[in-house]
Amino acid sequence: MDHTRHIHERFLRHIWSRQYLEQSRLRTTDGRVVKVLDVGTLNLEGGPDFSDARIRIGHTTYAGDVEIHRSVQDWYQHRHQEDPHYNTVILHVVLEDSPTLSSTTTVAGRTVPLLILSRFLSESIQSIWQRAILDERARRAETIRCSGKNNAISDSALLLWLRRLATERSELKLRRFEERLKELTYQQLMSVRESAKRYGEHPPEGNPDEIPPPMKELTSKDLSQKGPWEQVLYEGLMEGLGYAKNQEPFLRLSRSVTLQLVRDLGVAGDAHRREALLFAIAGLLPKIKSLNSRESKDHVRRLIRVWHEMRSSVRIPRLHASDWQFFPTRPTNFPALRISAANMLIGKMLNEDLFRAVIQTLKTVSEPSETRRKMIQLLSLPAEGFWKNHYDFDQTTKAFIVPLGTARIDELLINTVIPIALLYARIFKDMMVRQRTLAFYDSFPSPGDNSLTRLMEHQLIKNRTLPGSASRQQGLIQLYKFYCTEGRCPDCEVGRIVFHS
Repeated sequence: MDHTRHIHERFLRHIWSRQYLEQSRLRTTDGRVVKVLDVGTLNLEGGPDFSDARIRIGHTTYAGDVEIHRSVQDWYQHRHQEDPHYNTVILHVVLEDSPTLSSTTTVAGRTVPLLILSRFLSESIQSIWQRAILDERARRAETIRCSGKNNAISDSALLLWLRRLATERSELKLRRFEERLKELTYQQLMSVRESAKRYGEHPPEGNPDEIPPPMKELTSKDLSQKGPWEQVLYEGLMEGLGYAKNQEPFLRLSRSVTLQLVRDLGVAGDAHRREALLFAIAGLLPKIKSLNSRESKDHVRRLIRVWHEMRSSVRIPRLHASDWQFFPTRPTNFPALRISAANMLIGKMLNEDLFRAVIQTLKTVSEPSETRRKMIQLLSLPAEGFWKNHYDFDQTTKAFIVPLGTARIDELLINTVIPIALLYARIFKDMMVRQRTLAFYDSFPSPGDNSLTRLMEHQLIKNRTLPGSASRQQGLIQLYKFYCTEGRCPDCEVGRIVFHS
């Protein structure tokens, strides 16, 4: 019906999560009784709306995902029947019936049971809407425990505590990079020390050469090899290119298409061959017949030809198209455009010595604002060639595309470059790099806010005129996630003053 166009799917998800339904009457369109055992977990990323639901349909209990739409047609308009992410949907929930469609199917060919909400609402849409408004007000009224009592905290004490929390948050990121650096260094040391064996000979039983030596503590000399440092920086930046929705596949891609592999294949200076390699390993090299424009077909045809030339030399894990999230996301975040940016990143890593340039900037530039300017310049990845006006292989724009804007570079600096620089300073006891990295971090402008930081600004910062910075924002995130939500008020400097003074 036409009026369903004005009902947002967010409202329908609210109806499902709160189960404003006549539970005893629920039936699928083919007449099977429905018993909702668990509505599932709301998914705000790509893929079905609710994951890990448990629903009894007829005499069978299913565990899987639930997809919510206004009408049955939306399933096909959104092309879910072609998306493997929807193979796990156990129930399709829609508001209104359809005069032309009575079922939905997955790419695997399975028919998904269909539930029509309008037949089983516990009350009118208008009444549920009023309830939803009250629910939203209650959610917004959520407070941290000290919200009404923290006004007496001095600005200096609060600022000092947030700075310590920002350092604590950076330390968590630093340790993660440290573990990966050590892992890569061990791999490199073992490959160098591995002795050659003469095939056909059987070593005597108990040969001490067969007993692996204990893992020794790595020294700063062991960790001075540039290769592992470059790979760690590359992996961190690649993960950041994926945003929240595609971080995991981008990280996997960086660990398959390593910098050393690119060197070994001799394609470090060939952007076109690197692009073919990346898209092939990512599982996103499209079939020519799926494309519409001649330009796209010609470009993909060249990539396929190049990939066929090198594929016999490449024996590494590959991803599948279903590993990537495409919706909902803005065009500038499309995986294909991000992978084209990754291609440019590899070029910078290998041809412009990006890791060394980052460390040298921290060693030679003392002014934090100038450090940021130079860092942004180092990490800028302008689109080139085909990708100047393509979001995807078959989606164009008249505007010139900048695949990596300043806001995204800022996040890469905060989440990857700064922790790795601090790790470098710690391992090699470089006080200048440490001091300048911390000064750079403290002076870094605050990136855009989100619902979490807005909550903390409203209930903790309030009307204080504290300087805004990325460091302060990271401190607020650390405070909320690791103290407020965990009930660790006795471990919080604010909590100690408010509840124990």
